[in-house]
Amino acid sequence: MKSQEKETDHQHMLTGRRRQVILEQVQVFKAVKTSELSDSFSVSQMTIRNDLNALAEQGQLVRVHGGAIAREWLTTEPSYQDKASVNRIEKEKIGRQAASLIEEGMAVFIGNGTTTMQIIKHLPVDRRFRIFTNALNHALEVNQLPQAEVLVLGGYLRGVSLAMVGRLAHQALKGIFFDLAFLGANGISIERGLTIPSLEEAETAAEIIDHSQRTIVVADHTKFGIVAHGRIADIADVDAIITDNGLDSRFANALSNLDVEITTVKV
Repeated sequence: MKSQEKETDHQHMLTGRRRQVILEQVQVFKAVKTSELSDSFSVSQMTIRNDLNALAEQGQLVRVHGGAIAREWLTTEPSYQDKASVNRIEKEKIGRQAASLIEEGMAVFIGNGTTTMQIIKHLPVDRRFRIFTNALNHALEVNQLPQAEVLVLGGYLRGVSLAMVGRLAHQALKGIFFDLAFLGANGISIERGLTIPSLEEAETAAEIIDHSQRTIVVADHTKFGIVAHGRIADIADVDAIITDNGLDSRFANALSNLDVEITTVKV
């Protein structure tokens, strides 16, 4: 009996230590995957899911399909540099798929963000087009491409996201219309719609939708179920969403009831 009690105590200690390490990883990397944690600790994915569920119930993190993200992401705005290191493979695949939709002669708006940057990095080289953006780093990247003409919206530069917003951006949009617009989002909720932390960026993004013939949102699966401070639009206000195949089937089913095209890329 005593040996069984000692063994149970030892298991509790191992569980507690493992969950502490998981929390430390979430704080450092802002997001963790169940499969990677399972390999790292040499335990089953079911065990990791139980750990993540327990930590979520304590308010230590937020559960998403395939893993968890830091709770602070719901209330604070991560910097561009912080976001660039999260879900790199998913963003690269999404960006490549989105870039393939750009056709010869199009006027295309590409909003700020780390996922939209992957569109920039995979722009087609066999056709010419015009790129509009409100992101300074995007503009510098496109400027290196001989096949693309780049136009930058004015405004003041938000250092945390590298986006230009404000009255000048609003003025610049007057009289400009796009064949295609790509926007990122920090949160995609069936009930609350498309959201980002900055109210000013949300206002600019909403205007972009009004000025575009077709709008596509690019976001990896960890953005679904999240709500940030600034609402851009309802999901039904955009034409399509490109995400990865980590998307929870519950969201996929709910989105299928809306008049929005959903493309999932395999990771």
